[in-house]
Amino acid sequence: MWIDIVIAAVWGLVLLVALWPTQSTAKRLLKRWEVPDPTPDQLDEGIRYLKRRRLLYPVIFAGLALAPNWGQQLGQLVVIVLGGTLLAELLALRQRRDALRVATLTPRGLFDFASKWVLGSYVVIVVLAAAQLGVNRQWSQILWLSLSAVAVAVIVWAAVARPASGEEVVDLALRTRSVHVSAGLGAALAGVLAAHWMGMVGILAWIAMSNTTPKHVKITR
Repeated sequence: MWIDIVIAAVWGLVLLVALWPTQSTAKRLLKRWEVPDPTPDQLDEGIRYLKRRRLLYPVIFAGLALAPNWGQQLGQLVVIVLGGTLLAELLALRQRRDALRVATLTPRGLFDFASKWVLGSYVVIVVLAAAQLGVNRQWSQILWLSLSAVAVAVIVWAAVARPASGEEVVDLALRTRSVHVSAGLGAALAGVLAAHWMGMVGILAWIAMSNTTPKHVKITR
């Protein structure tokens, strides 16, 4: 068992090295999420955002080695990325000492930066997957689906509740990414768990949700 954990951690390190954030990756990230010309400070915020997630990959790989093998390699990869996002958002709840606080005149709401269609579609896919798994009495798959739904719910809550940092345009763009990508990951995992036609629906939803960038009500450029 310990050998499996070590091997998994090594694979996590390999993935971490391959995906180590740089200024170029941060620039692509911010441009994709509607920050057209990132400044050096904005790029630093993007790099910090990515590092917070990817540094956890070796730990999550090792932890997943302890979980029962449910034979879904794609699903396990989704769990790793979703787990990294969850832990990163929880860590972000603690205000950094050097962070630039951003005050808003009105309270920040979820739909100020997230799409109702993305979250609504995610809920529909999860319900359909749960219904299919329930009919087939695949209780272990329902457990994984339930855990992923809890993870997505916590990520969404943390994306709203965590302290603001950096410039507002970047702060809200990265909150949007956290919500949409986690919903997409949750939809993909739901589809993979349900299998058959739901698998393709989940993958397509993941792609669509991860590329949905709504206009932000509270961002002024």
